[in-house]
Amino acid sequence: MNTTNTYSNEALQQTQGIRALWREHALSAALVCLGLAYALSWAEMGLTLMTGPGEPIAALIASRALIGGLYICVAFRLQWARWITVALGFASVVLVGPMLGAEWHAFPVAALVTGVALVFKLAAAILLLSPDASHGSR
Repeated sequence: MNTTNTYSNEALQQTQGIRALWREHALSAALVCLGLAYALSWAEMGLTLMTGPGEPIAALIASRALIGGLYICVAFRLQWARWITVALGFASVVLVGPMLGAEWHAFPVAALVTGVALVFKLAAAILLLSPDASHGSR
């Protein structure tokens, strides 16, 4: 049985160009999403403190500092940090997402900030799942 090349060379080159572009920008896009989610987490903390401190402030700050450190490790392309970030991203969407409706009834602005942060975490987790995300250019 003979095989034929059904794609033109131009189409193959275009596909390879798109793949190279993805390879270059997957990690950068994931880091932008993580940075935006991190900034929104600080805004979330501010909104939480407006409603009254239900948790110790030191714990709120420490958790954000630890996540920031994890994201810095992702930026340094450490594989363990990448996989922990992917797992935490999916876990936060699965665990926090269903509670957005109740949060919306209590404090709509906080629910909006939380929802947008979840979208950025999910996008970052998906981008970091790409095998090309670990081979980004410096």
